[in-house]
Amino acid sequence: MTRPFNQTSHCPNCKTWTTSETLFGRWIRNNPELDSGDGFCVIDQDYWVHRFKVDGSRAFQCLMLVEIKTNSAELTAAQRDTLHVINQLMRNRRSTPTKNDPQCGNSLKVVSSFSGEKVELRAYGMHVLRFSGLGPDDSKEIWWNKKSITVEQLTALLRFDLDPDSLRPIDLRNHHMTAGNQVLELRLEA
Repeated sequence: MTRPFNQTSHCPNCKTWTTSETLFGRWIRNNPELDSGDGFCVIDQDYWVHRFKVDGSRAFQCLMLVEIKTNSAELTAAQRDTLHVINQLMRNRRSTPTKNDPQCGNSLKVVSSFSGEKVELRAYGMHVLRFSGLGPDDSKEIWWNKKSITVEQLTALLRFDLDPDSLRPIDLRNHHMTAGNQVLELRLEA
């Protein structure tokens, strides 16, 4: 059975809570043909983070999807399963038969609608960002994929200055390696 709607928004001006379901969301939730009991799962997308970066003379773009959880909320089993599939689908960082380095991998070539030119795209998958409060400003704790982080680290992650998987500085070198068939999997358990 489809869960009752429970997402609310907090007004920073009047400090009240109100439901934040869209008309389309309400329609999906109340449509008996789209019941979760039949294996149907709808997840809203929180934040796509996309950045153009330059390393020497090479220009490329970085992309990841970030699921936000507030008030220390956890993913449901259905969300975890769906986001795990999305994570595998949107990664292009692969290990090789001789090296399992999450920094290595082959980038995709995509056409930028902004420049009209082909650019190198590094897809970093799906990540879960949890706040103990409603956001960075009112949270005593922040977690990135179950790892405790600071506000400064969060900023660096969103800028793609830190690797979203390892929290180490991103290695911008171009790795000339053949792609393996093994996908780096991020366990979405946060």
